[in-house]
Amino acid sequence: MTSAKEKKEIYKLWGEAFPHLSTFSPSAFYMTLDIAVIGIKLIPNVGGEDYRPHFMCYPLWRENNKANMSESVFMQQMYNAKNLQMDIPYTANLETIKKSIDYTKKQIGECVQEYVAVKDIFEILKGIFSYILVKSSPILQSNLLEYELMTASYINNPSFINEVKQEINRISKDWDPKFFEWKNGKIEDWRKQLFDRLDDRDAFLEQVQKNLCEGKIAKLPRSHMVY
Repeated sequence: MTSAKEKKEIYKLWGEAFPHLSTFSPSAFYMTLDIAVIGIKLIPNVGGEDYRPHFMCYPLWRENNKANMSESVFMQQMYNAKNLQMDIPYTANLETIKKSIDYTKKQIGECVQEYVAVKDIFEILKGIFSYILVKSSPILQSNLLEYELMTASYINNPSFINEVKQEINRISKDWDPKFFEWKNGKIEDWRKQLFDRLDDRDAFLEQVQKNLCEGKIAKLPRSHMVY
């Protein structure tokens, strides 16, 4: 069984490979990206002898950082050259670890820099929308759409905001209420509440700024979106 010390050395290799991220927990490396916390988390598989790297995103616009960090906007698994999920043994040699890091960089490297193009983030979201689990879950889709709208609100470009609103209307009209309302209430009410938040952008920005300056979030490197 891999010791805690050996795992720590593996995590260190991952952390050093992404200089724009910093250690949030032993196996998680994050930064803030204006309205969200994003980065890489190494999640052990059942049994604990191998792990999978995930690209993580947490919101910063909710009531407090405990709420923000308790539920991710999305978590995207990384894939190898054969387009299979990466299961990396803790006993893997250095070459294998470096290859896994390289594959991860190819997939999300542009999104963990000091400046991140909105189009690169949205390209990630587009890919996540294609996942079978996401396709069948209005709840998971609503998290992604909320992030898109909050991004558009932050950028504050009217045509961009309108484009995202149209996407929300288009996608949400096909949701089955029974798979949505148990958590978020009626679809039309959720949609209205989401759009109403555009009218109180100052409160949204104030909440984000408050969360950016508290606890462990305040110690993370800050990166910015470019539209």
